[in-house]
Amino acid sequence: MIDYYGKLKRLLPILIVLLLVFPSSLSLATSTVDNGDSFDDRSFDIKIRFLMRLNYLPSLIICVVKNNSIVYLKPYGFSNLYLRKKASEDTVYISGSISKVITATALMQLYEKGFFDLDDCVSKYLPFELRNPRYPGVNITFRMLLSHQASINDFGLQPISVLPIMVSSRCSSDISNLTKEMLILGGKWYSDRYWLDHPPGDVAQYSNQGFVIAGYLVEKISGKSIEEYCREHIFKPLNMMNTSFYLDKVVKRRVAKPYTCVGGVFLPLPKYDFYFIDAAGGLFTTAEDLSHFLIAHMNAGSFEEERILREETVNLMHTIQYPNSTDLVLSRFFGGDVEIHHGLGWQIINFYGVRLVGHSGGAIGYNCHMLILRDDENEKVGVILLSNGPLLLPAFLSLKYTAVGYKMLLEAILEKVNEL
Repeated sequence: MIDYYGKLKRLLPILIVLLLVFPSSLSLATSTVDNGDSFDDRSFDIKIRFLMRLNYLPSLIICVVKNNSIVYLKPYGFSNLYLRKKASEDTVYISGSISKVITATALMQLYEKGFFDLDDCVSKYLPFELRNPRYPGVNITFRMLLSHQASINDFGLQPISVLPIMVSSRCSSDISNLTKEMLILGGKWYSDRYWLDHPPGDVAQYSNQGFVIAGYLVEKISGKSIEEYCREHIFKPLNMMNTSFYLDKVVKRRVAKPYTCVGGVFLPLPKYDFYFIDAAGGLFTTAEDLSHFLIAHMNAGSFEEERILREETVNLMHTIQYPNSTDLVLSRFFGGDVEIHHGLGWQIINFYGVRLVGHSGGAIGYNCHMLILRDDENEKVGVILLSNGPLLLPAFLSLKYTAVGYKMLLEAILEKVNEL
């Protein structure tokens, strides 16, 4: 196997020198804001532009929050590469699986109101019995769904998922019916591959379908769509006015163009909605909007004068629910050197010795991160990265290569954050 990491280490000094000498010829990205912050120095910008090229990112928004406010917000590159439209602070991105943290927050608001207990069987709240056919006697609970312990095996949405999703909608009854047809023995789209050969609660395995069900539970319990509920109880209270699960609810011209990459060439894709999997990956948002949500979670559930969760609920969400259960599949996606546990909707990550709390998000044509870097009593620091880079890199690039590229990007930002 090719040692990409070794090659990158050997090539990095040469590439950085080339960027220093010929920055305009090698740089894909051009920053559009200069706010005089400590981040704003030439060497940092050059490093970010290089890492954007390494990670195939046409644009990147870096947003750093400290305690109660944004201390750095800067766009790089192009939201529409071929029209040379620069990314800006109000560029909208699909945040991918960061949506799961929004969905989990909505469900935990209903938990606070006493609608259910975390260890209740979710089948009591669904119009069908949700059971792993291999372990029909083991309940699947709210806690299991929100911490990826429900034994649902759909990491990355297997190919068998594509056909039913293509004909799906976001109507609550359709979501219920499609979920039933996919996961219940005898269903039209059922496959044994959707279930692990482990009982619920035994092992962690990342599940998009589990959060589709969590979103449906929000709708079933609240009597509102996930969009309506979140707009009333999360988006409006947090002044997230450029955020929605629906493409037609945001300013479409501000949405960054999604791209895939073939042979080093960026291929534009049409802008799209998520429909069936809104709750798992379909949130449109901006860096500033998402920073309000992150600040609320960093500050015990409050943003400015608005409280969306109690402090004890936030702490619970950020706590590992199954300490002996590491998500090995998700860890392998990052090259195997990153240890990932799950809280309630949140990930607790050992990133090469650095503890991070947050979530990453990959959608077709987008890659995003929302992470709490520091959570000391007197200092709380978080970072948001939104980009319209391809979810899947060219086939000749391994997961190890992908992990190294993102490791270098996050390390550069971590190093700069430490200077604040």
